[in-house]
Amino acid sequence: MVGGWRLGTRGMVMALRPIPQAVRAAQARASDPSSSAFVSANAGSGKTHVLVQRVIRLLLDGVAPERILCITFTKAAAANMAERVFSTLGHWVTLDDAALDAAIVEAGIARPDARLRMSARKLFACALETPGGLKVQTIHALCTRLLQQFPFEANVPARFAVIDERDQNEMMERANLKVLLDASRDVNSAAGRALNTAMASAADVTFKDVVREACLSRDHFLAWNQRAGSIEAAAAQVSAALGVATGDTIEAVEREIVNGPHLPNSRWKEVAVILESTSKSDRKQADRLREALVFSGSAQVDAYLDVFLTDDRTPRDSVLSKKFRDNNAVIAALFDAESLRIGPLIERRRALTIRDRTQALLQIATVAAANYQREKQERGLLDYDDLIEKTLEMLDRVSSGWVHYKLDRGVDHVLIDEAQDTSPKQWDIVAHIISEFTSGKGAREGVERTIFAVGDEKQSIFSFQGAAPREFDARRRLLQRKFVEAGLKFDP
Repeated sequence: MVGGWRLGTRGMVMALRPIPQAVRAAQARASDPSSSAFVSANAGSGKTHVLVQRVIRLLLDGVAPERILCITFTKAAAANMAERVFSTLGHWVTLDDAALDAAIVEAGIARPDARLRMSARKLFACALETPGGLKVQTIHALCTRLLQQFPFEANVPARFAVIDERDQNEMMERANLKVLLDASRDVNSAAGRALNTAMASAADVTFKDVVREACLSRDHFLAWNQRAGSIEAAAAQVSAALGVATGDTIEAVEREIVNGPHLPNSRWKEVAVILESTSKSDRKQADRLREALVFSGSAQVDAYLDVFLTDDRTPRDSVLSKKFRDNNAVIAALFDAESLRIGPLIERRRALTIRDRTQALLQIATVAAANYQREKQERGLLDYDDLIEKTLEMLDRVSSGWVHYKLDRGVDHVLIDEAQDTSPKQWDIVAHIISEFTSGKGAREGVERTIFAVGDEKQSIFSFQGAAPREFDARRRLLQRKFVEAGLKFDP
């Protein structure tokens, strides 16, 4: 950005609406490279612009490009950030002294001089030509780079490949298909029974999607199963949460529904004849009872419950007409008692259905996930979740100072864009990278090491990938305390 102008994506300069002076001052304060800071602001308020300005001010301060690490969430965001930095620096080379002074002031430096102008004109070539260069990358690209440098320490194949979403989907299809084929060959196996339970209540496409999501939900669904110790133990936890006993079965509850003390199925035909003697609504109830007699098992239960429930499975306002009640008080009393009796049974049936479907999903997803993991290991492949997990496991075991040394001789400044989409594990990786900023040799005299993050909790859209918007504020408070205790500047 130069004065009231901004560089376009093709190097053209476009006019912008005037930015209020108070906003300029806030942006200049946030881009001050001498202080760590977290910036939370609404969409369109210039957060990424501030991050770009901060990178440029770090370069103007003489920070070597290879000591700056910019982390984004998507490849498109990384490319956009790099393009904005290099387009600005490239444009500066073409400016005369007055225009360049204005551009430097716009970047947040109040009094540019000849020395600073000379440095500014060299930044473009410096950033391009420095070995290692300015690193603007996604968190997954950063993890890939670390794992490639530390394959032995990370316990990954030396020449691993990262699979994209298309390859992952194909591998998951194969993993699921193997489970389903094995289960269909042995219907009495645990997988066979699970498949029967699952397929009875889900369309084929929906079921495959659910299994895929479960297999890939390592931090939640599969992690819960591992913590429980077994599929059975996890199902017992579900039973306890739903208020049912582990020994309860849907079949027993369904038998209790259709063979109760008031309107057992042995009397449905008799009661249907009595219902036909009055209004149209009562005759419909008679038809429902007769239809229920045609079925058996769960289908009979569902048909019988139609007598008491509407199509959207809520209780009917009136099960019997007033005329019928007036003329058949004894039968009406049986219906009233039955309405009260089946309510809790319906809830128990729903709870047991949830438990059994969850257990079936756990059974199938656990085996499918194992098939998926096996193929990855055999082919030397890692997915995006592996990149995060393997990197974090390695950093938990290996000295961060050694990692810094290998990471292009160290990082002094870390900048994070769209930080609200950063997951707890990704934040932990960042924490390892900056662990020396406030202690030991990392807090070395004469070098100001900083972290900078921009985000907006309201804009988080990657919770399905583990993003936790609340982490943004939690990490800000934690890092502020650490930096302040180390005597370092941190602008909250």
